[in-house]
Amino acid sequence: TSIGVVLVHGGPLALGKIATEADAILDAWYPGLEGGGAVADVLFGKYNPAGRAAVTSYLRTSDLPAMGDTNLYPNNGSKGITYRYFTGDVQYPFGHGLSYTDFEYSELTSQAGQQACAGFNISVKVANVGGRNGDEVVQVYVKYKNASSPVPNIRLVDFKRVFLARGCAVNLSFNISPRTYATIPVSHGDAAEDDIYEDRRYIEKGL
Repeated sequence: TSIGVVLVHGGPLALGKIATEADAILDAWYPGLEGGGAVADVLFGKYNPAGRAAVTSYLRTSDLPAMGDTNLYPNNGSKGITYRYFTGDVQYPFGHGLSYTDFEYSELTSQAGQQACAGFNISVKVANVGGRNGDEVVQVYVKYKNASSPVPNIRLVDFKRVFLARGCAVNLSFNISPRTYATIPVSHGDAAEDDIYEDRRYIEKGL
């Protein structure tokens, strides 16, 4: 007998054995008045899901952030908060999601601008190699390797949701603005306050 779990909630969860013992998990969040019909459409295959997790699913309750804790970075035994700062292992990461079909990525290329603040371009080919039509959500994350001030582990900077009939493919391109991966230096002088309130940011090497 197969076991499917429907989650109805409004925040991050520690799924524990649900993730390992259930055959399928459908995250409905707060689905509203029409939620029952929407859940049924997905469970019985009438609709092919393409949603992505808006929060991190943790392995254990001890990894869940304390109520009222707004310190994002790891501190005093905390492993940090949200996908951008959490340093432990997770059950399902932010942005995770499955479909009733399969997608394949290829021909990934990136091209930096000629100037430091010109941003960069990314292109990728996405193909529906499964047996059903469906939507795919292509996500672009950036990671800082050598930042001189505290920064997120990774950051979602762009995404596109695209419909692909089975057997079809599409080439997608992203123009990543330097604003999305710039940093604001941390100091206690007036200069740092000027950077924040005057919207000044810095581009560093090593992205």
